[in-house]
Amino acid sequence: MTHFVLKVPGRKLVFPICVLLAALASATARTITVDCEKTTISNALKTLDPQASNTIKVTGICRDSIGINDFADLSIVGLNDSSQKPTIKSLNNAPIFWIVASHVQISNLTLDGGVFGVMCRDSSVCRFGGNTIQNTTGNGVNLDGADATFTGDVIQSNANYGLILTASRVRVTQVTVKDTTAGSWGPGNGIEVDDGSTLVVEQLTAQSNQGAGVSLMGNSHLRNRPWTGPFTVSNNAGGGIWVTAQSSADLSGATVTNNGGGNGGAGVVINEDADVQFWGGGTFTGNQPIDVYCGTYNGFAAAPQHANIGSTNCPNTYQ
Repeated sequence: MTHFVLKVPGRKLVFPICVLLAALASATARTITVDCEKTTISNALKTLDPQASNTIKVTGICRDSIGINDFADLSIVGLNDSSQKPTIKSLNNAPIFWIVASHVQISNLTLDGGVFGVMCRDSSVCRFGGNTIQNTTGNGVNLDGADATFTGDVIQSNANYGLILTASRVRVTQVTVKDTTAGSWGPGNGIEVDDGSTLVVEQLTAQSNQGAGVSLMGNSHLRNRPWTGPFTVSNNAGGGIWVTAQSSADLSGATVTNNGGGNGGAGVVINEDADVQFWGGGTFTGNQPIDVYCGTYNGFAAAPQHANIGSTNCPNTYQ
């Protein structure tokens, strides 16, 4: 092995040359543009150092299934053609993005079709901004053991679940989830929060989903921050918000109206050792068959008297 000798007064230091080269080498950040009429995002990823901070700018209409593994800092940004966002369509109904153990930002894109629009998993951190995610046959966005933020995104017309969280933490800001339909493995809930997940709401609209607008189960938690903007859940066929199976929700300031009673739903369903807080008020009216329902298996509503509730079977608590 070749060595490099560094002379220092009183001593001699010997380093293998490969160690010095490794120390001197640094990850090379790159910004590249992908014209989808000429190449693919998948091909572009092969040219990047995963440990560098990289940006891919996208133009045109793409057909791709994009695997992202162990990227330290990757941004994929759509460049508008006039007022039209670039579109990525699924290749052979595969997931459009499959993200594993990576930090990724996806912004200003339309993701159309596929079994998943995005799968983000295995300790990934995924940031979404200004995207439209639609027409998937599985789930719009699936988060499994991941952290994510959504800002200004629209998740629409997907099957099973629009957005599903499993053992994940998510913040949604100015997000709309709508028109989710039932599929082979889900009832058409707009947002499903499962297995110890946490959802922080900073302005959310969940509307016109075939299932529930929002459903929490399995020791999951929701917190609304009403000072950031409205949290509106309306016109969902399978109920507005379900909170079950040791889950909890702070619905202060929420507006839950005109939701149907399909699948045993109501405006808000609280059951199976779950609890919901209404300390900050809110409006819960016009839902079928009841606006706030406390189930027989220890469903608990904290301070429902502070909210505008049309009908409820929950007792007043915490005067």
